[in-house]
Amino acid sequence: MFTLVEYAVFSALWGTTLLLVPSVLRGRRRLLFWFMLAFAITMSLISDGPYALVDELLGGVGITYFIFHATAIICVALFDSLIQTAVSKSGLTPTRKRIALWGATGLIILQACLFFANNWDIDNVQFIGAGDWSQLVYSFTTWIALIVLAISTIVACATDFRRQSDTTLKIALVMVSAGCVLVSLYVVIQMGVAINRATGGIGVSATVNFLSVGCTLLAPVLLSVGLGLRLLIGASRNLRDAARSRRLLWKVTPLWERLLADRPELSIEAPMSRIALCLQGNHAVHLYRRYVEVRDCLLLYPVQSLSAREAKLIQRIEEHIRQASDAYRGTTNDSRTDEYQNAR
Repeated sequence: MFTLVEYAVFSALWGTTLLLVPSVLRGRRRLLFWFMLAFAITMSLISDGPYALVDELLGGVGITYFIFHATAIICVALFDSLIQTAVSKSGLTPTRKRIALWGATGLIILQACLFFANNWDIDNVQFIGAGDWSQLVYSFTTWIALIVLAISTIVACATDFRRQSDTTLKIALVMVSAGCVLVSLYVVIQMGVAINRATGGIGVSATVNFLSVGCTLLAPVLLSVGLGLRLLIGASRNLRDAARSRRLLWKVTPLWERLLADRPELSIEAPMSRIALCLQGNHAVHLYRRYVEVRDCLLLYPVQSLSAREAKLIQRIEEHIRQASDAYRGTTNDSRTDEYQNAR
């Protein structure tokens, strides 16, 4: 039963990673893609089946053990960057980037020195034999990093939770926090098991083994669903805002054409049909520009007449742009972009 659930989790992780490929090709969500790829590799190598298969393909010399811990460190750095980008209004700062890059690089170099300088007898990814203190230190570099990351993520989610008003977003944050708690529990268990083995202990109790397996199954599910839910909410808001933006652009174009027909010097917009205009990806930029040009024309030539319907349309566009700008300033940096800011 555990094996079926385990492979179902792996399939979900790899499926989510593949679903992000189109966005990456369009230059979006690259950080999330690289995290999901590293996370899928790491979680797959926890299982004995994939671990043994990969190790056999690499010559059966145990280098898969090093790959597992290296990808785990990369996961830590990417996930911390992802969380800080999502919950911080200032986004991922250069300092945070340098800390993540050099911290991960330093730990992987330390692990490489320990791994290739010792002749460990590695039977599986979780094995540490009696007296293997260098291997214990090696494993602790990953586990301590995971605990620090989990605590940092829980704190960040708690901070973001207080700022959010959307119930679904709050649920997503709770799921991510719960996943981090399970990761911490798994790490504590593994650290205890490793210390026990290094000091000559034999065997692991059924309860400890059950908790360890349960954490490896539930943690990736909660983290994947929580992050996926947050991503889905951001994507749905994008689609809703884009649909409204296109409708307003379609409606304001005749007014824009009428007011600027004899005053082309007031416009920086190139002639384009309404259908072609609404099909373009930068519709928000065109909407903002045409709104500004209409307002400029009305200010410079106040004798221009507007119908009540046209005046109401201008108010709707102004409200839409203001809401988009307020949402950008007042929410965290998720998958949304602020095209209106770029049009200024």
